[in-house]
Amino acid sequence: MQVLQDGGYAICDQLDIPGEGSSVFTFARGWLLEVLDLTDGEYYFVSDGTAVHPQSRSFGVYYPRFTITRPCVNRVKGSVRGVGSLEQDPKLPDIPFIFETGFRGEFSAVAEAVKVLAESGARQSIEVNTRPSLISIKAKRLIDDNYLIFPSISRIAGRLSVSPEHLSRQFKRDFGISPSGYLHQLRVADATFRLSAGEEIIDISHEVGYNDLSRFYKQFRKQTRTSPAACRDTLAK
Repeated sequence: MQVLQDGGYAICDQLDIPGEGSSVFTFARGWLLEVLDLTDGEYYFVSDGTAVHPQSRSFGVYYPRFTITRPCVNRVKGSVRGVGSLEQDPKLPDIPFIFETGFRGEFSAVAEAVKVLAESGARQSIEVNTRPSLISIKAKRLIDDNYLIFPSISRIAGRLSVSPEHLSRQFKRDFGISPSGYLHQLRVADATFRLSAGEEIIDISHEVGYNDLSRFYKQFRKQTRTSPAACRDTLAK
């Protein structure tokens, strides 16, 4: 990952995913625009229980902040270039989608994302659920606003006048992930960005809401299948 002069960040990497699988994918306080060029395999998303496929092997993906999507991969090879920022530009959309694009260069500034999206075509929503229940919408908003200070799922359920068990069932039914699982994914996503910026692991653990370093390591490995130190080394390459 490269930090840009305007405060954003750019990525450029090769894709080589030998297996097949699908999982819930979340973004925290930043947004990201990617352009993928596939040479082999399949890369698509599931929205409202239906597969959403790109129309060509070169396509873009836009993830706004606090996004929940379900990407699916099958023996993917190719390349990915992207640009993102922690700052939200009012010109950017607030829902995730895939799109067709003729952009073929590497990103050097956040403003290029606005231009690429303005010239995009054939947009297809990749929201994991375009019509979630009101209770899940409210719970998600509370988690989004408080995930760094350890909101209690029981407390959130109380504020919504439902039981924690009911909230967890409904949230998972709507988004494919439990509210506590979503909370931890947001924290790990935030921690990953902080690792790429060179922050110390013990400081990151505290900043993303874990007072217990061992618990941070456990959740980080659970979500990423690697350690914070290994992740930092990979991002630094």
